[in-house]
Amino acid sequence: MKKNYIFTLLLMFSLISTSFGQELLLNGGLENWDSDTEPTDWTKVEETTKESTEIHGGSFSAKHVGGTKDLGQTIAGVVAGDSYTITIWYKVVESDGSDARIWSYWKDDANTSVTDATTDDALRGPADGYLDNNGGAWSKYEVTVTAPTGATRFYFELRTYSGAITYWDDLSFFKNTTASLKENTIEGFTTYPNPVTNNIFTIKSNSSETKEVSIFNVLGKRVLSSRFSGIQSNVDVSSISAGLYILKVTEGTKTATSKLVIR
Repeated sequence: MKKNYIFTLLLMFSLISTSFGQELLLNGGLENWDSDTEPTDWTKVEETTKESTEIHGGSFSAKHVGGTKDLGQTIAGVVAGDSYTITIWYKVVESDGSDARIWSYWKDDANTSVTDATTDDALRGPADGYLDNNGGAWSKYEVTVTAPTGATRFYFELRTYSGAITYWDDLSFFKNTTASLKENTIEGFTTYPNPVTNNIFTIKSNSSETKEVSIFNVLGKRVLSSRFSGIQSNVDVSSISAGLYILKVTEGTKTATSKLVIR
């Protein structure tokens, strides 16, 4: 009986993992290093060292010293029209407000940049600006984008500027499922913090259209539902026990789905 229970749990989490697509960024957690200055699988590495004290998750992060220095990796297997979620955890400890940003591009088979007015702002800056320093605290930048026509690769690059030190960790370029593509993923969809540690998390998108929010447990039972209008709103989950859940947000004909961890 115990063996059957364990098997059921493993199968359940396997199905949940499969239903949420595929991670395409290699060594996004920065746990593997070829040397103290070379994170495994990263192809452009400037002024970067292995860090074991200032970390967001796991045992290591990447310490990145500025001077317009880059940390980059080219990702193959991108499919035009498919939906991808980019997640970046970062901490800026020396700052003047113009210290670090994502600086990424879609690429074609010839490795030429593919411009896309719909997603370019999210991939560079954001909006040709800089990541919010948030007083030197670990912070999350996350956005869901759709690969434009002609894109077959993605160049994932992070940049730190002169006078700044940035720690990068728990990076992700995640291919969402076919189902979510048919549902037409919400542009600019973001949730934070995740994991939720103080019973409140925020949902945000680019549109002020009314949003229907549902949270399901791993057995598929809906445990919370709500709705709001506007670009963003806080969601109170104090009535839900700690654990792993599935968050589904519907905005008109568009839908975004993600894992949600409550602690």
